[in-house]
Amino acid sequence: MTEKAVVITGATAGIGFYSALEIARLGAEVLIVGRNPARAEQAVKNIAQDTGNSKVAYLIGDVSTLDKLEQLGNDINQRVSRIDVLINNAGYLGNVLEYNQDGIEMHFAVNVLAPWKLTHALLPALKSSHSPRVLNISGGDKPAAVDCANLQAEKAFKGLMTYTHSKSILEAMSIALAKRCESDGVCVNIVFPGRASTTMTRSLSAKGLPGPMKIMMPFFKIFFREDGGKSAWNASKSTVFAATDPSLEGITGRYFNTHSKEEKLHPSSYDETVHQQIIDVIERY
Repeated sequence: MTEKAVVITGATAGIGFYSALEIARLGAEVLIVGRNPARAEQAVKNIAQDTGNSKVAYLIGDVSTLDKLEQLGNDINQRVSRIDVLINNAGYLGNVLEYNQDGIEMHFAVNVLAPWKLTHALLPALKSSHSPRVLNISGGDKPAAVDCANLQAEKAFKGLMTYTHSKSILEAMSIALAKRCESDGVCVNIVFPGRASTTMTRSLSAKGLPGPMKIMMPFFKIFFREDGGKSAWNASKSTVFAATDPSLEGITGRYFNTHSKEEKLHPSSYDETVHQQIIDVIERY
């Protein structure tokens, strides 16, 4: 990876940080994106010290609103002329129903719309690579069906389940994105890193659990308790594999599980009617 340039969002902590760390260890030039300057600066310092790689930098950016997303795309394009790997790792898990300033439900805004918009914004830099890769990081549970009548929690907001559904939408969107980018030679794949204790998962509260699931809150607190980054590091392995393994050169439109093994998604993720309905919503914005 010594000649590769990698951009990864949401990389100042958690799975994103450990993904950036291990990719930097392989010698890549790594640009991490985060919202908090102090955390970003500390992340870069820690990665450089741990790996001995001085080609690590940060960029402050936010993917939660359209104007901030546009600004981030412009800032990245000004910073780098070539991107070999773009990792759309930033994610959102909310306990209550929220909309951003554009009127977009937050799970859809961050987990679905942002990867689509940022990838398109960075296509010129991606096409400058001889073998560009885009990774969209999934989450939640095993691949499940997409309900096109509930893309922005129109039926009901169910916290953790809304988050999980947004990742199913992401998976279907990614297959559509892979098809669109194929003519440009840009490969798009989906990675499920697995469950881990991160700032995001530890933010889950009883409000974010629907109905009967609330009794499971003590279990979630135990499962996602602080572990010094051990589970996040372990979960990052599939992202690192998909970003760096030479066997995936030219491979697109695939899903890799937490063990870096290819699996099939839910049939709805391959349904072109589903793709078009998701894209129709995205393109309203």
